[in-house]
Amino acid sequence: MAKKKNKDDYIMIEEKTHEVVDKKDNTKEEKVINKTDIPKGKIYKHPFTNLILILTLLSSVVLFIFGLFFDKTNPIDALISGLLLVIFTLLFVTFSMTTNRKNKSLVCLGSLFLLCYYVYGCLLTAGIVSFPNKNVIDFTNMELTEVIKWSEKNKINIVQDYEFSDMINEYHIISQDVKAGTKLKDVESITVAVSEGPNPSKEIVIPNMVSWDSERVLEFVKNNYLSNVNVEFVESTKEINTVIEQNKSGNMRRDEELKLTFSYGKDEERKEIKLRDLSGMSKFEATFYLKQNRINYEFEEVFSSKVKRGYVVKQSIKAGTMINTGDTKITVSISKGPEIKIPNLKGMSMTAITEWVIKNKLKLEFTDKYDDSIDENSVISANYKEGDIVAEGTVIEVVISRGKLTMPEFDSYYEFKEWADKYGILYEEQREFSESIKAGEVISYSYKTGDTIRNNDPVVVTISNGKSASVPSVTGLTKADATAKLKNAGFGYSFVYSYSDSVAQGKVIRQSISAGSKVAQGTTITVTISNGPKPAAPKPSTPVTPTCDTSKGAMFYIAPGGNGNEVLSATKNMISNAGFNITAKFVDKCSNGSTSPGSVCNSATYDAKWISYCTTIVLEIVR
Repeated sequence: MAKKKNKDDYIMIEEKTHEVVDKKDNTKEEKVINKTDIPKGKIYKHPFTNLILILTLLSSVVLFIFGLFFDKTNPIDALISGLLLVIFTLLFVTFSMTTNRKNKSLVCLGSLFLLCYYVYGCLLTAGIVSFPNKNVIDFTNMELTEVIKWSEKNKINIVQDYEFSDMINEYHIISQDVKAGTKLKDVESITVAVSEGPNPSKEIVIPNMVSWDSERVLEFVKNNYLSNVNVEFVESTKEINTVIEQNKSGNMRRDEELKLTFSYGKDEERKEIKLRDLSGMSKFEATFYLKQNRINYEFEEVFSSKVKRGYVVKQSIKAGTMINTGDTKITVSISKGPEIKIPNLKGMSMTAITEWVIKNKLKLEFTDKYDDSIDENSVISANYKEGDIVAEGTVIEVVISRGKLTMPEFDSYYEFKEWADKYGILYEEQREFSESIKAGEVISYSYKTGDTIRNNDPVVVTISNGKSASVPSVTGLTKADATAKLKNAGFGYSFVYSYSDSVAQGKVIRQSISAGSKVAQGTTITVTISNGPKPAAPKPSTPVTPTCDTSKGAMFYIAPGGNGNEVLSATKNMISNAGFNITAKFVDKCSNGSTSPGSVCNSATYDAKWISYCTTIVLEIVR
């Protein structure tokens, strides 16, 4: 039995009239579709809209992945923002696909906008397209390679200064000298501080490690980047492998020597041990193990492409071998990093060189100069040639071309000199008189503004000497007349004096610039004035040799004292010795063997004797 349909099982729609053609007799009949003809629950299919929604969801996931791999500026922000976009898109797509609406044009339009946004975001993040940025960005914590790419794209010169940093990873940017947000049109170059890792000379606080065990010490040395720790082991009643002595604690530099003495314990020296695998240990850790176990050793440095610089590559005795600690010597190879072969730097771009330097843990210094034979931003020269072998940490100096040099416009000679000195431009000066150009100002340059200056061609600068003037003659004039004449002619003047047998006193003998010479107005002329004939030298008088009356004198006495200075002072201060000239010669021991402080070795010569005041008394006194 068929189930009776209820009225509520139908949906309400607008009534429409259609013409229906009867196939048998071609008669037309109007048929009215009633509002109950379409059943409730019918699903509208929108395959194109659903396709767009799915593509939108996929593109949001791709953008999220691109952000993780390509956005090196702030990976945490990229992770969070990308994840939020994926969640939002997932909710949007789910809601849109489950909504039962006949018309989904707005949903389709919104999906298209989102899809376009995500596709553009992917292209932008991957660097395939770029959005023009007319301001300097914040380089802090960016990798140096990314900064160089930005500089090439925006035609801004990047100068690199290397600094130590515990906080910023090696080859990432610590700071910049041009503030983020500065308009690019106002910037020619930016100096960035590039991290080269922890500072080996940084001062830190070293605690008292006495009683620390070896594991705690090794961890402290590693975490605080200490680079000059020397350890020794001695037999002791203290607990084995604990610090029993330390040479210094408190404030000290990381590279300052720190000596730690550990206890072997009170057991007898071990004769045979199973050798440990030292591979992968730092040089300090290997040294610690070898000394701890009383093993004789020596280090050698080798290149290694697999082991980090400063870590053990291999050992001459295989790990696990039983050895006698006192009789065996082991050679331990320490890595100095991979053998780095210099490529053809002249054929590489700045970005490629930077990436190569960072990859090989080298240091890089870029400088730039003009060169009309080398394309702009191409390498002119480097301090290493192709095929040279270097180790990690080597500084690679590269000179980059700024392209051909064109003559700028200058407002002053000082501005020109500053520019020429900065870029190593050769220049020559020559001077000319000028009726219109002030002295010291530029009359002309050998190149006009915009002209190309060929490599090593000097720029000739013509400097004005000002207006020329003819030097008047002042020879034979008085000082007053010479002063007036030079002043009226526009010259400076100074005076010196000399004896003369031919020129009267007060008259001019000569002038520093000959009369009639053409010189710049304002030039100072030195004028020599006569002092008259040189007076005759006085006859030398015969010096009178002073004499001393040896008949005058007195009894001389030596005063006692606790040391040499006290004896000398007391002897000089005696009233009876007032007329004598007394000096002392201090010694550690008398010739007779006496070493008592204050003893007078030659007292028999002077003490309690009549001595002439003409005699200089020299006392030999023990200090």
